[in-house]
Amino acid sequence: MKKICSIVAFCVIFAFTNCSKPAINNDPVIGIWTNVVSNQSMENTKSKTEFEWIFNDAYLGRYHQYTNNNLIVQTDFSWKKENDVYTISYPGTDIPDEEVKLIVTTLQKTNGAIFAIRE
Repeated sequence: MKKICSIVAFCVIFAFTNCSKPAINNDPVIGIWTNVVSNQSMENTKSKTEFEWIFNDAYLGRYHQYTNNNLIVQTDFSWKKENDVYTISYPGTDIPDEEVKLIVTTLQKTNGAIFAIRE
């Protein structure tokens, strides 16, 4: 009887450990991406705006926007990939969804404009 209980216990433990492994996401977009824009105003003052996206393997991420090194916007985003097009969504904000493609080390908008560069 002890042998049967041991076998059943082993099978139960084996089943739970195999079912609890999350799927591995090795998408090349995972990492930190940035875009820096410099502007000069009519008063000849320069400002720098930096956008940063941190993509993680759970199809989520963190978005930051800095102006002159001051944090202006910080929010979470979700992302998905369909047919080599990444859709970035910012739930709970007024920020519109973005559609981008990964071209070597840059994310480009569908019209070809550079969206972000891998950091």
